[in-house]
Amino acid sequence: MWSGNMGGIEKLTLWLAENQLKRKDLSNLILIGTNKGTLFETLQQKNISYDILGLKNGWGFNLKSWRKLRHHFKSTDIIHIHTFNPWVLFAAIISGKKIVYTLHGNFVYGRKVKLTDKINQYCIGLMLNHFTDMVTFNSKFTEATAHKRYGLNSVKKQLVYNGVDFSNLTLTENDDVKRFREQHKDKFIIGTVARFAGVKRIDRLIDAFKIFSKDKNDALLLLTGDGPLRQSLEQKVKDDKLEDKIVFTGFQKNAADWESLMDVCVFPSQNESFGLVAIEAMYLGKQVIVFNDGGGLVEITEGISPDDIVDSVDKAAERLNLCYHLKNQTQQNEVIQKRKIYASIFSIENMETNFYNIYQQLLKK
Repeated sequence: MWSGNMGGIEKLTLWLAENQLKRKDLSNLILIGTNKGTLFETLQQKNISYDILGLKNGWGFNLKSWRKLRHHFKSTDIIHIHTFNPWVLFAAIISGKKIVYTLHGNFVYGRKVKLTDKINQYCIGLMLNHFTDMVTFNSKFTEATAHKRYGLNSVKKQLVYNGVDFSNLTLTENDDVKRFREQHKDKFIIGTVARFAGVKRIDRLIDAFKIFSKDKNDALLLLTGDGPLRQSLEQKVKDDKLEDKIVFTGFQKNAADWESLMDVCVFPSQNESFGLVAIEAMYLGKQVIVFNDGGGLVEITEGISPDDIVDSVDKAAERLNLCYHLKNQTQQNEVIQKRKIYASIFSIENMETNFYNIYQQLLKK
């Protein structure tokens, strides 16, 4: 992975590595491009081996990093790539080892495409079509998009859904959460957890909430997260005169605490590759609403509640209104348990087993 910042790919890689170590016939090492972030202490605590390559940027090169790559690849059977770096790809190719490339759906949606993006995509396509032993996708949406961009007609490929480490999905109920719960105990709370970036389309949720809450003084929108669009979203809330009904919590280390406060979770993303937070919300028993252009989020939701997939802001507001009036029914114990059982399908254990089987198949061949 690229850095020690705890993003979606980093979190998945950590969970996968941790579960792989439960197998007696497997050992692993995580290669990290740059010495940034706070993940290294966690890796040490969990006894996961790692090495930092010392790359300054995506295309940066130095002899020391190259020697590290060559050294580690000599002693490995499988090279599993989760993020693009040209030197890692080149070192993997000339190592002669089996290569698994997982596409996590970083297709540059929600922002302007740069020249470097085009170069990276060309290199990824070249790698996938000519030098990879197996390509995996975290959703059918990612697979379909990859086929359009890269072809992949003669490539061995497999769908492996992302998995959540439910053992770490615990509620700490810190003081901030307790105060918020007490302060708003009589409110109907709609919420989301996201990085405030273009693909997340938080603006659609604010628009839907504005329509829904017009005649409801007990409605509250809880926006948990941070990102480049936070300032513009806060300005939008002011322009819509919704400051007294919408709360920005900022980044929260344990987002599950804040999800537990929500009566309904809405993930309004457009072209999202998967959506771990939606699985986590379902595991907590929450009703989840998504948009029909939400990519992998649609695949997750249609398996349990297809009626919670909406096609417009107006339809989202209508669905929220129905949830508001059926609150008691949607929060019955049997309904909550059904969501939790369904979410369990997307466990990190299932994901790890799928990848282990892929490794075994490639090594037998």
